[in-house]
Amino acid sequence: MTFKPLRSRQGWYGLLSCLVLLAVDALLLRFLLSRPISGTSFIITLLVLLSLPLLLYLAYRTRGCFSLEYRVDRDGVTIVWGPMRRAVPMGQIERIVRKGLPSERPRRWPWPGPYAATRSESPLGQLLSYATRPPAEELLLVTPRMVYGISPAEQERFVEALQERHLMGPARALPTEPTWPRLWRWRFWQDRVGQGLLLAGLLLCLALFGFLAFRFPVLPESVPLHFDAAGQPDRIGPRQGLFLLPLIGLLAWGINAVWGGVIYRRQRLAAYLLWGGAIAVQVIAGLALWGLIG
Repeated sequence: MTFKPLRSRQGWYGLLSCLVLLAVDALLLRFLLSRPISGTSFIITLLVLLSLPLLLYLAYRTRGCFSLEYRVDRDGVTIVWGPMRRAVPMGQIERIVRKGLPSERPRRWPWPGPYAATRSESPLGQLLSYATRPPAEELLLVTPRMVYGISPAEQERFVEALQERHLMGPARALPTEPTWPRLWRWRFWQDRVGQGLLLAGLLLCLALFGFLAFRFPVLPESVPLHFDAAGQPDRIGPRQGLFLLPLIGLLAWGINAVWGGVIYRRQRLAAYLLWGGAIAVQVIAGLALWGLIG
């Protein structure tokens, strides 16, 4: 049986916040297109880029609020929160506390859904909440290792269904660890070296664009784009042509990031070399750009 949680407006608040953030980004991009290239335009672009992780986080929490539900069968209770599935095996449920207990200082209060996918301390032990109500109003499933806080809309029916299936006995053992989609279980998310290489390459690429954007207003309309072996300019072009260097760096970073991700599982060292190679391309492009306008 599947039980929905008590109604909450948190999902709608999250959806509204996502729409507002998208609207702000759209206005910033529109403003950006009406301005000449400069340091200000680079800062606006950077603000839009920095808003993307926040937008993804809000979208994740919002999806969790809308998808939250509790599934009861003879093997236990399965909590659905966005892409995550967390099972509470029937044999581990020691008792049910109907009124809930007030928690102590919470470790974190994410938003939207401040009472969902959160951990805190309670008199019964560590409390893991997947609910739409505060801990004092939650239905608690007490196990030896963890206390799970939930808020089914039909609490009495939920308890009855749980008791009925408890009498049947479990047919199989459920995993106690949460289940995530395959992409979320990718080893890369725990690989600090790989993350550092990719982040370093991206930051260097942004630094190239920023350096050129801040210098762009004071550059002449035509600038040297290439020098011969004797150090003399052999190709003159519009100053916009200078953006070819950071674009090459961005292209190299993107291709190496994707290709490294493809081979990461089988050849982690090769992936590191690709991501490190992207950093080398950024450095070379930066030296070339410095030689042209530095």
